[in-house]
Amino acid sequence: MTHINADADSFASAYWGYRTIGGGIYVHQPDSTVSNLMKKLGVKNHIPQQVHCFYVYDTCEPKKVPFSVYNYRIFDHHTNCCSDFVNEAAFAHIRHRTANVMNLYDFSRERELDEKVLFSFAVALVTDTGFLKTARFEETEYLARFLGRHTLEEIFDVILFGKVRSTKRLADILLKAQIIEQELKMGLVECDDDDEFLCVVDLLMFPLGLSVVIGRLPWGTWIYCKKNLVQKVYQQVLRNFSDREAGKLFNFHDVELIVDLLRTL
Repeated sequence: MTHINADADSFASAYWGYRTIGGGIYVHQPDSTVSNLMKKLGVKNHIPQQVHCFYVYDTCEPKKVPFSVYNYRIFDHHTNCCSDFVNEAAFAHIRHRTANVMNLYDFSRERELDEKVLFSFAVALVTDTGFLKTARFEETEYLARFLGRHTLEEIFDVILFGKVRSTKRLADILLKAQIIEQELKMGLVECDDDDEFLCVVDLLMFPLGLSVVIGRLPWGTWIYCKKNLVQKVYQQVLRNFSDREAGKLFNFHDVELIVDLLRTL
């Protein structure tokens, strides 16, 4: 099973298990990229009538598991683990990497992986590196192994198809975007969902030389910054926000406060 609100790394990991270990697969509320990938690979949720054990991918936090599990195994790459959940697992393979699929590829080194599994790995790695913006030598080396005869164009098509549902809506977001000229040049936008926000980030951040893009979203506020600022922003600005996941502040909408805090960096 994936974690809740499955992203590409979570899905590709669960798909690896489905194809190599067998059994069923459960993908929880897939994002648009995962939905595209599932359609391309012909994958649908399937839970057997009898379940003897669970394989949990891309998380080791029980609150992110879709439902209660027993006799479970964990494959993850995050550092923020729930020690009790890990200790009670029948097996846990956890190594801090950019994407969980890199760990699974190494774990599978004695067997040849199916082309479809490797394609899903490529999609996962491209998304987890922000379209390769944060990729280093190791990530690009693994991507070359995952791609095989496929092209990056095919990967981008899976990731981006359907993300912009209305050109008029996207144009309106860009028209209303605010640019804050400070030592840290910031962009401020209001979006209806995560897909819209990420599209705007890709369109604005580098062409306009923005260090940070702040998104007003229905669920809260998303602070997206360049890789070299991540630790500084997370540790000095966002560390006191309790309901937070990386740069996402859930149920928090005071964007002006975030702008003021960022001005102190």
